[in-house]
Amino acid sequence: MASWKKVIVSGSQAELSTLTLDTALPVAQGGIGATSITDKAVLISQDSGTDAIGSVALTTNGQLIIGGADGPAAATITGTSDEITVTNGANSVTLSLPDDVTIGQDLTITRDVTSIVDINDMRDIVASRNITNSGSVADSHITGSMTGSFTGDGSGLSGVAGSFPTTPETGVSHDALKFNVSDGATKFISGSNFAEYLFGKVSGDAAVAAGGALTIAANSVEGTMLNTNSADTSTIELSSDTLSVLKVPNALTVDNATIQLNSGTTFDGSGAKTIAIKDGGVDADALAAAVAGNGLTGGGGSALAVGAGTGIDVSSNAIAVDVSDFMANGSNNRVLTATGTDAQNAEANLTFDGTTLTVNGNLEVAGTQTTVNSTNLLIEDRFILLNSGSTASGDGGFLVGSGSAYSASAFVFDDSEDRWGVQIDTQLGSTAATSIPEAYTSLYVLNANTGSATYNVKGNIRIDDSNEDIYIYS
Repeated sequence: MASWKKVIVSGSQAELSTLTLDTALPVAQGGIGATSITDKAVLISQDSGTDAIGSVALTTNGQLIIGGADGPAAATITGTSDEITVTNGANSVTLSLPDDVTIGQDLTITRDVTSIVDINDMRDIVASRNITNSGSVADSHITGSMTGSFTGDGSGLSGVAGSFPTTPETGVSHDALKFNVSDGATKFISGSNFAEYLFGKVSGDAAVAAGGALTIAANSVEGTMLNTNSADTSTIELSSDTLSVLKVPNALTVDNATIQLNSGTTFDGSGAKTIAIKDGGVDADALAAAVAGNGLTGGGGSALAVGAGTGIDVSSNAIAVDVSDFMANGSNNRVLTATGTDAQNAEANLTFDGTTLTVNGNLEVAGTQTTVNSTNLLIEDRFILLNSGSTASGDGGFLVGSGSAYSASAFVFDDSEDRWGVQIDTQLGSTAATSIPEAYTSLYVLNANTGSATYNVKGNIRIDDSNEDIYIYS
């Protein structure tokens, strides 16, 4: 499969998919010094560190490589009766506690005990963290001494010296506030839970969501809830608990000469009106002198007009240009002639016999063939666009005459391959529409573009910017 392959040169590091050697590669050269190893084995070094690599086979379930004075060996882990059980499986070792565990010395717990199911006859438990019961403690007890603290509401404990506090706790937030409630036993409820309970009791036109956000229900605000000062009495009034919009205090009036309404001449807000420019309402007096530009006259109280000139005839609703009036034979314009029976014919042939033709504007050639005879063609443009007359893709390039007339050696872009190539042995004709490259160019591809399918083609090269390694795509 084609890919970027590294070229091995002096000073570069090899990157090979396979490597076959006639002899074993020595350990000192990065090899194992052997041609084969034991089946299902782990490699180990020998005493000298440069001898051939040895191997230790792991053929029994649960075997591990365990170090020793004579070197590593394969062995299994064993358990201790009533203390830990070891189960050796295929590619696994499982450690577990037996049903009855014997602890020969004191037990010290340094983290929370979160579940107590059944504890009997435990003595001298030293806990440096809280013991929290999240399971079921029934018919069980802890004897001996215990240090630390208990958490919970204490409703399930008995025989505990002292009593739980009955004074509510206070803090900087309602979450730290606790209320004393009783249903036969002393319990507490946090301030936040108590608040959520109260929020759930709110009903009617407003509701309080979790967290305390108050929302007024849709269509709940009525006129009876509005104070009279909610209306300014000039444009809005409140009457019988109902808001209404008053008329516009100062009515608008149009002159009905240049501006008109669809009815009447006054708009006071009592009904909808349409405002428009009246037919004939804009006259010459309404136009500024700036309305007329070059070639036009008028504005400032006069009508717009187009002036006629040499070769331009102005008539009613028409402007005509006479081409024959532009045929010149003066000293500055040597010869400009039009051939054909009609001097105004758009297809007239024009011949320029002057030594120099200067075109100040754009020059557009609509013909299918353009011939330029010159010793050297000088073009100031930085870029040349070929095949601009077609929206479809296609081949294109440069031809250099080196054989028979109108055929040449070509440097072309093969559109079907997205590559530049050359066609020399079989030269390309000047009227050709496609090319058949005989060889393609190799491109220096930048690292940033090595993922592009356009450049991942045979023969292209790239140089790694970080270490100057050379790669070729093949």
